[in-house]
Amino acid sequence: MSKIKHLSIFNSIKVFKNGSPNRQRLINLSVKLFGAAMWGMLWSESVMGAPNGVWLSQPQIRFHASTNTIGSVMADIHAQNYRVVFLDFRNVPDEVQQAISQQARQQGLKPVVWVQSPQYRSLSVSELIYEARHGDGIQVDDHFFANYTLADFRNLRVQYSQPIFCSIQPFQSALVPQTGCNQLDVQCYVSKSFASCQKLADRLKAVLSLSEKDTYRHKEKLKNRSFNVFLWPYSNKYFGAKQTTLLEQVFLKKLFFHDSRRFLAFSNASSDDRDFPRIEIK
Repeated sequence: MSKIKHLSIFNSIKVFKNGSPNRQRLINLSVKLFGAAMWGMLWSESVMGAPNGVWLSQPQIRFHASTNTIGSVMADIHAQNYRVVFLDFRNVPDEVQQAISQQARQQGLKPVVWVQSPQYRSLSVSELIYEARHGDGIQVDDHFFANYTLADFRNLRVQYSQPIFCSIQPFQSALVPQTGCNQLDVQCYVSKSFASCQKLADRLKAVLSLSEKDTYRHKEKLKNRSFNVFLWPYSNKYFGAKQTTLLEQVFLKKLFFHDSRRFLAFSNASSDDRDFPRIEIK
């Protein structure tokens, strides 16, 4: 063992000759190191998927609006190289919708309104469009395709001038319109069927949507495929943030409380005493 160590050290020292660097040896060594570094970078990029979009649920939006952390969240999402944020704006006041969409734009993100469960609210096509009034696009998901007709989608496409993002479950592939979706994603939320779901997304040339509770762990193996994440997994890092702004007051006063005394008592409470919506996130 000592002889092997001695030879290794001796070979390293041979790079220098009479106290001066051996130029050719240094060049060769540099080329090898550079090649190894480039190979590592290419290998990493070929394995890792390409971030596309994340969903923020209504409870997440409530939480981040009430704690004045929406701007930080949008900055974090942008820093993770996502391009689109899908926003569940159900029952969110107009002022808050506008503020959140603008903060997304300021971070270089496209705010897309995710119209959640339109069938339960019996929304017409014109009402769907109104839901998306403060976004730069609309997302219709598996609930839409399960409860609305192809004629409804065509009507939406004719009336709505901005991008339409379509999202389906794997068994709904036959319901995908041949034209009209600016972007399609397939919800691959279960590891057991992930391989077949990935093949379907490839066949449809669709974005692969991952669930933060399960298939998000596969993002390192997507080989440059575009992916979405349902839901954004890092809201928990903001737990304990304090309320400080008018945005929070507008949101809470209009959405959560009708009694002004209860609102003031809530605003003056410590963050630990407030009843924020609980978000189960790994």
